[in-house]
Amino acid sequence: MFTVTNRQHTLQRELEYVAFSIQNERENNEDSFLVTTLLPRPGHSPLTVLAVADGMGGHAHGEDISREALRKLGLALCEQLIIAPSINEPNETRAINVENLETILLDAVDQVNLYVRSMVERNHWIKAGSTIVAAIITQDQVIAMNVGDSPLYHFTDSLRQLTKVTEDHTVAGALLRAGMITPRMAQVHEGNHQLEFYLGGQHLPRQRALHRLQLAQDDLLLLCSDGISSALTEVQIEAILANSNRDLESKAEELISCASNSGSTDNQTLILMRHNSYL
Repeated sequence: MFTVTNRQHTLQRELEYVAFSIQNERENNEDSFLVTTLLPRPGHSPLTVLAVADGMGGHAHGEDISREALRKLGLALCEQLIIAPSINEPNETRAINVENLETILLDAVDQVNLYVRSMVERNHWIKAGSTIVAAIITQDQVIAMNVGDSPLYHFTDSLRQLTKVTEDHTVAGALLRAGMITPRMAQVHEGNHQLEFYLGGQHLPRQRALHRLQLAQDDLLLLCSDGISSALTEVQIEAILANSNRDLESKAEELISCASNSGSTDNQTLILMRHNSYL
């Protein structure tokens, strides 16, 4: 089991999160996660980057791919948000708006996909790849993107309500979006674990899987692998996150425990973050 709990002060903002990654009953842990803060330029607000990747391909292949995918994502974002704007522009003060971040995140995921494809082809791996869900948080706004079935959830504290922000890029997910099956049917459909899109594939989603949302004080963001999301219903996740008697780490531990008790044998990885508004 790999666990990280942190309360990290960045300028005026406190980043409070917990991250778990558990091998469970698999031979290897093919999941990876990334939590980091980028400071684009002196005087600008920090950007928080959260990401989870679930590798596929068996044994070390999936583990390598998910780790390398997040490493490449971090490098691509750092290059575009910090390095490129600073070259020959020591006094660069242009604001980074939401539209900029959407373009930057799309481009970064494109770079990751090409990198993973090259990695798979170079090593002659068959059907290897990774899912990814990534979020960039700037003040109270979130830009997110996913490829595959690793989801992002938003728990609105004022309403005590959970929303699944992302859509699963699976065969079952495609049938659900087309109105051919119900959400309940999608949960048990044989295509629930058959990925329609993934990192390392020939194509990314034709309708780019970008999402934008607004955070309020004490809202929660949950990014996880399908070792959790496929084992729990949204009602179960909402009930755990809404429990005001549990702290952030206890909520995360309960998500892991309930997913395991439901019979999940897959790797289980999550990042659970509580939003703290700027002072």
